[in-house]
Amino acid sequence: MIKKVRHIGVMVEDFDRAVEKFKKFGLPCTEVKENKQIDLLVGFLPVGDTSIEIVCHTKPDKGDDPTTTMVRRQKGAINHICFEVDDLEATIKDFEKSGAKLAKGCPRPGAHGRIAFFHPETTEGVLIELCEV
Repeated sequence: MIKKVRHIGVMVEDFDRAVEKFKKFGLPCTEVKENKQIDLLVGFLPVGDTSIEIVCHTKPDKGDDPTTTMVRRQKGAINHICFEVDDLEATIKDFEKSGAKLAKGCPRPGAHGRIAFFHPETTEGVLIELCEV
């Protein structure tokens, strides 16, 4: 069962520039995580009970991780919506019963807990991430 919107991911080309711009809007970056395995920088800008997640890939896609490739292909300013859940496996089953297709390699560790992505073509064009903290 979905509890809340955990974060809204925004894909950017220049991490530092984006963090500085949002800081000027009154949204300071309170946490930065780096995942060298998939060449990713992630910054979290809290807004009440949720966060804006600034996502920046630091190198070109190697094409060796299907989930990473799928996330990178998602076009538009808002990259994905993440819902926090109590039970990741049970929620995955519920989504799959509704026709959503789980991305290969999911669930897996994320910036905050275990995560799972679903293919946007099976979720009305929206890249959805579930997160169990």
